[in-house]
Amino acid sequence: EHSYIDVIDNAERNDDGAAARVVIELDFRAEFEMARGSSEYNQLVNRLPEVFVGKPDRLKEVIKAACSAGKRCMKEKKMHLGPWRRQKYMHAKWLGAHERIEPAGPFSAHLLEKQSKKKMSMLTFDLSRNLPNFAVVEVV
Repeated sequence: EHSYIDVIDNAERNDDGAAARVVIELDFRAEFEMARGSSEYNQLVNRLPEVFVGKPDRLKEVIKAACSAGKRCMKEKKMHLGPWRRQKYMHAKWLGAHERIEPAGPFSAHLLEKQSKKKMSMLTFDLSRNLPNFAVVEVV
């Protein structure tokens, strides 16, 4: 089970008229780290943000680049690439069908309890207060 924060901006609309969506992944870089990655791949992963905040289109681009590099790295090392490292799996993790859990309060303490203190930021606490037109949900 993978959880991340999905923010829906009801005030802003996409080209198709749907409410704009922002994905927040608090441990983004770790999702792409490999124990046996090449130095080139590890440099790429180190350039990824630890916390990803962005729209799905941007996330798709980052996933494509990172997964392509991972595939190339494993091919060069003549190693098997696990299915959880493939682009299709990564897309499904953040952009596929998901279950939304609406927080009880403005921003549920339930979401905060799941993250270690190291991963929390002031953004987590102030998100719903400063962005009243947004709906914040946990995606499982």
